[in-house]
Amino acid sequence: YVPIYEAVARGRPVRLLKTLMTNACGNSCLYCALRCFSAKAKASWRPGKLARVALRLWREGRIDGVFLSSSLPGDPDRVMELQLAAARELRSLGFTGYLHLRLMPGVSKHLVAEAAELADRMGVNLEAPSADVFEEICPDKGSFREDILKRMEWAKEKAEKLASERGSRPYGACRAGLDTQMVVGAVDDSDLDFLTTAEWLFKRLGLRRVYFSPFEPVRGTPLEGREPCPRKRVLRLYQASFLLRDYGVSAAELGELVGLNGRLPDEDPKVALARLQADRFPLDPNSASFWELVRVPGIGPEAARRIMALRARGIEIRDVADLARILGFRRALRAAKYLDLGGRGLEAYASA
Repeated sequence: YVPIYEAVARGRPVRLLKTLMTNACGNSCLYCALRCFSAKAKASWRPGKLARVALRLWREGRIDGVFLSSSLPGDPDRVMELQLAAARELRSLGFTGYLHLRLMPGVSKHLVAEAAELADRMGVNLEAPSADVFEEICPDKGSFREDILKRMEWAKEKAEKLASERGSRPYGACRAGLDTQMVVGAVDDSDLDFLTTAEWLFKRLGLRRVYFSPFEPVRGTPLEGREPCPRKRVLRLYQASFLLRDYGVSAAELGELVGLNGRLPDEDPKVALARLQADRFPLDPNSASFWELVRVPGIGPEAARRIMALRARGIEIRDVADLARILGFRRALRAAKYLDLGGRGLEAYASA
């Protein structure tokens, strides 16, 4: 069995060999099926074999890349060295595909630097939005500040140093940036905590992506009786995180949407925010700034850039039909509710 995982990047599927270097672990994270008390059978890859298997799958066109992580049975440097041995051999055999490496908590700085050279993307799993939640669900995984966040800071420093080399290298140099993952719903956490942390990660550490993993109870773990995290909650967190990353929205603004239960409402947060901030609308699409345009439901960054480019050529948006040529019919109808089209909005369109 080959664990091929289909991810999505920029709207297209990306097939990855997603595997652990080993599933043996010395940590006792409360939610994890592989925690040190688990009776699951333990297995490990030899670096050379993993490299050869991945290379064959890539040459056969069955995968586009490799996502390599690991459980942590002991010394983080030893585990990271095994991952890097596999990565080095894979690259030396001619693999120029996508390579994503997970850094181990507490790993040494020189190994972070080598990972950045070899990988297209890398990161450390944050696991939680704050130190207190981290200590509760990962009681023996190290210090949130020293073993997790400091490694992410080292990764950022190295990635920035490699930025000038990316155009001349066929792979690696951390060209796809940094990412992390947090577990949602393992304890009574708040969506605002996740969003505040995500905002800091995007702005201060330059992360490209924050992944939210919905908690699922696992038999034999301390949290086996806890309810699973609703998938809709994770969907709303993802949508809100994109607003933080790409739309100029702040966590404080999104916090106004969070209810007494600590959750975002179960609707598109961009629409909910537009309703809450109704005084921003309607906007004139022929004079609004880029950051004003992307606040409009139905208009994303690419569409806003197209509108700005048309305006630079002297082309105005006069009615819904003009808008539809840029956004498509459905998105145009959605956006028109928030735009001032000089009396040629939805009502005029419906009566035409």
